[in-house]
Amino acid sequence: MGEERSNLQHCKFEVPEIIFGRGLLNQIGACARRLGGHKVFLVSDAGLFAAGWVDRAIRHIMDAGLEVILYDNVTSNPKDVEIEAGAGEYIRHGADVIIGLGGGSAMDAAKGVAILVSNGGRIRDYVGPDKIIRPLPPLVLCPTTCGTGSDVSQFAIINDTENRCKLTIMSRCVAPDISLTDPDILETLPDEFVCTTATDALSHALEAYFSVASTSLTDVHAIKALRLVSNSLVQAVRERRPDDLENLSRASLHAGMAFSNSLLGIVHALAHPIGGLYDANHGSINAILLPEVLKYDIPVVTEKLPELAWGMGQAVGVSTSAAAEIVQEKLGAMLDAAGAPRSLRSIGVQREDLPELARRALKDVCIVTSPRQAEEKDLLAILERAY
Repeated sequence: MGEERSNLQHCKFEVPEIIFGRGLLNQIGACARRLGGHKVFLVSDAGLFAAGWVDRAIRHIMDAGLEVILYDNVTSNPKDVEIEAGAGEYIRHGADVIIGLGGGSAMDAAKGVAILVSNGGRIRDYVGPDKIIRPLPPLVLCPTTCGTGSDVSQFAIINDTENRCKLTIMSRCVAPDISLTDPDILETLPDEFVCTTATDALSHALEAYFSVASTSLTDVHAIKALRLVSNSLVQAVRERRPDDLENLSRASLHAGMAFSNSLLGIVHALAHPIGGLYDANHGSINAILLPEVLKYDIPVVTEKLPELAWGMGQAVGVSTSAAAEIVQEKLGAMLDAAGAPRSLRSIGVQREDLPELARRALKDVCIVTSPRQAEEKDLLAILERAY
């Protein structure tokens, strides 16, 4: 496996066009126009509207000579009913390009709308890999948090409100045409969301790095993301310095490119059913699960631990046994210093639901690329330790 990972001839690595830089939200209209758009369907949420970013985006879109239809009926963990209603609005208004402005919820909602307006049916029809037949309309995604990675990924995660579970859609089609990131937007992001979205990026990077589908290309981006988060997470939460916030924004981008091409593991396989059942914050769930899953994975990823320790700030040359202790200690200390939640109990998970959550996780697509395969009893043990 080591030779395969180091041989670029065996790698497939896909990303959209990426635009990154402070103040570049002003390019949002030009991006849509360059894709042939005339009437923009802007998907966002009430929080971004209250912070003033939606109004700024609309002005930039109109300055580019385009019409705008705003759809902000999107909530945390975007719901199937919201996506289906949004698709109806897109068609009713005759829109021809979609922009998603927000965190993972708004961007995944934009992806969901794009799927339905070109392929029809219901969003649950597209669960799993490569179920999308027809090309999507032009799509621009603009992240406003520092963790989701949805702006570069080949995934869309939607809540099934009837079955209280998360639907995972995986297709090259759902990666946007353009990813546009303006780190200045993070200045209005509340402290708790700086922490929980950055820990989402942290979990993306760690799971991408350990994935059985990882390659030398994904490892480069995963380690870069880990280094950026390790250097800036605590300072960004405590001091809100623009440079630290920009580093977290960069980390989200690197981690997104890594996991989109290598997939994930047990953290996300467990987080998806928890988020679906409880409608809980995804980054908070990941922060709680990550230390326990890392402990579970360590016996089968020892050869990668020294580089991981370096990515988290340790000097080079450490042994694998020392690296195992270092990465676990550094991860726990970083999560504590940033104020991340550390138990499933603290976010409202009920102990009696743990067996059902383990059963659901065993069917999640992310379990396939876990470096250490797990049975239901193993997943339940992880949940018990994290409880």
